[in-house]
Amino acid sequence: MWHNRTMIASCRRIVLASLLLLLGVCSALAAPLPRLERERCVFRPPRGDKIECYTLIVAENRANPRSEVRLKVAVLKAKRPLAADPVIYLAGGPGDAPLVASTAGADPLAEGDWWNDTAVVRRRRDVIIVSQRGAGGSTPNLDCFEPRSSEPARIKRRAVTEPQEREILLRCRADFDRRKIDVAMYGTPSLADDVADLVAAMQLKQVNLYGISYGTRWALEVMRRHPAVVRAVVLDAIYPPQINGEQNEPEIVRGVFEQLFADCAADKLCRERNPDLANTVRAVLTEAERAPLELTLALEDGPQPVRLDGAKLLLVLLHMMRQGEAALVPEAVTALKRGDKRLVRQFAEDLEEEDGGLLETNAQQFGGLFNTIECRETWAGVDQAQRERAIQTGGIYSLTAQLSKLPAFCPVWRVPVAPPAERQPVTAAVPALLLSGGYDWLTPAAWGRDAAKHLPEARHVIFRAQGHGVSSQDTCAARLRDEFFDAPDPRWPLPCRADTPPDFAAAAERVKALSTRERERNQ
Repeated sequence: MWHNRTMIASCRRIVLASLLLLLGVCSALAAPLPRLERERCVFRPPRGDKIECYTLIVAENRANPRSEVRLKVAVLKAKRPLAADPVIYLAGGPGDAPLVASTAGADPLAEGDWWNDTAVVRRRRDVIIVSQRGAGGSTPNLDCFEPRSSEPARIKRRAVTEPQEREILLRCRADFDRRKIDVAMYGTPSLADDVADLVAAMQLKQVNLYGISYGTRWALEVMRRHPAVVRAVVLDAIYPPQINGEQNEPEIVRGVFEQLFADCAADKLCRERNPDLANTVRAVLTEAERAPLELTLALEDGPQPVRLDGAKLLLVLLHMMRQGEAALVPEAVTALKRGDKRLVRQFAEDLEEEDGGLLETNAQQFGGLFNTIECRETWAGVDQAQRERAIQTGGIYSLTAQLSKLPAFCPVWRVPVAPPAERQPVTAAVPALLLSGGYDWLTPAAWGRDAAKHLPEARHVIFRAQGHGVSSQDTCAARLRDEFFDAPDPRWPLPCRADTPPDFAAAAERVKALSTRERERNQ
């Protein structure tokens, strides 16, 4: 009898617990979206700084909100919160994950130097970082491959062949279908609506937006769809929706090299140290295409041999420009012509650690959000015949365009095409500061000019010697950004200069210092 009563009581408790659990689940599912849930911070702010962490929960499909997307949110608190309008940072990529560490156990905010970079803005206002739906920091995450950060993952990824690459993408895409993840809901408009949902969930009236690279397209879409919530915007390395980044890459690459040839020819020291620079560049790239350059890269996971053909060598030179090191490119190619590989090796190591692609057997892109947005919004709009003609006539400057995997990825990825209305310029009357680098081949200054002419309250500033993401390369650009958030007037006079040419003298001194250190090591 006692045993039966115990069993009955246990059953009642189980049933009651199950009902409470079911009610809790139903209550959570029934809770209105968007909603913000406080969570424990895993980040380690410096002494004296504070941070708050949240999860933003939004509908995957706002027209049919059956599934949820969960996004990490970090609020870097102001020292003295005098301004009620925070700055929201919108990451690039698409697929960048500023709230996810690139190496196991690291603090991503320390990796990205976020506390120092936002120090001036945080004197008065909070800085908010929100994850991109579908990327790291989001649930679901559309990435199709484990991160590159672990040594086994690096080794495994480097060995992927093109047939294996296609199979990985096919399996990954089919898995999303099985899990009922609607990849059509992971385009730029959905990301823009996430920002509006964040503003609503935090009960804010207006915010400022700060976007870099793809983050500028994200910010522009917020301005188009939700202009009332945006007080001011800073766009660095502008990628507007009316521009197709896959269409004319050889012409863009040729343009930055011709600018370099002209700048070097106009500088007495560069001209003397690097005579006939244009032919030297053509010669080293052509020779690498005939007989790839063999190097050993000193990487975090040990020394790795690499063979740089013409396309990969061109990627290294373009990486130097992207990093704001255009003045070193003449020194690198002139040294390479006489057999000195040190500068090329240094920047090849930097490129491989930052982006990868040199050691892998083929150019890969397993970021599902990248594939979704680029196939949906870029490749679908390419005039393929015109692109092929540009590649055929581009000579050495077309080598990187030939590495694009979108022609192979997009048929496998199966994502709906963006409607033409999304490719129209944004015309919102929001105060906007646009920043470009003169040597930015990823998002050239011409794209910033095109975006600015449609924005009635915009100012476009070109930093002549810099590359991609000038606010992290030039103190003047960072100052303009910070001051614009305090006083968003596009008509104010610039407090510092942006038109400084490349410093070829400093580049020559760095090369001499490199040689000195080499001699000292040998001795």
